[in-house]
Amino acid sequence: MKSLRSLVVAALFLSVPALAADVHSIWSSQGLFVKDNTAGSLQVTSSNAVVSWNVATRAAFVNFHGFAGGNEYDFELVGSPATTTLYEITGLWNVRRNGVLVCGGCTGRAYELTSPVGSYFKVYTTGEVYGFGSYVTTRKDY
Repeated sequence: MKSLRSLVVAALFLSVPALAADVHSIWSSQGLFVKDNTAGSLQVTSSNAVVSWNVATRAAFVNFHGFAGGNEYDFELVGSPATTTLYEITGLWNVRRNGVLVCGGCTGRAYELTSPVGSYFKVYTTGEVYGFGSYVTTRKDY
């Protein structure tokens, strides 16, 4: 009986991490490219991006601000995600070029979100009309 109780206690302690929220965040200060339907794929010269999401609650935040091809770009997740998984976030996006809204409430997705530091993740609107890629410089998963 004592060994059974020890086994149950050990199983509970091992399962505690499984009960924790599946929260992830990625930060980047190294943009790779911006995809703009009027200019093609442009090399990023300066940028910052943050992705934060909770798989259990489907809450997500994505924001990119950067410069490419002589233009200033902002990508922002603005709609409730239709899907939030460990690997991707789908939802509605606003894209601004030089402060002007060029894609409002566009459907799209952030993906390759399991990438380790040094690899990259991407965000594209449907049809890859607008998007960006950025290297993961910091990530935290808990």
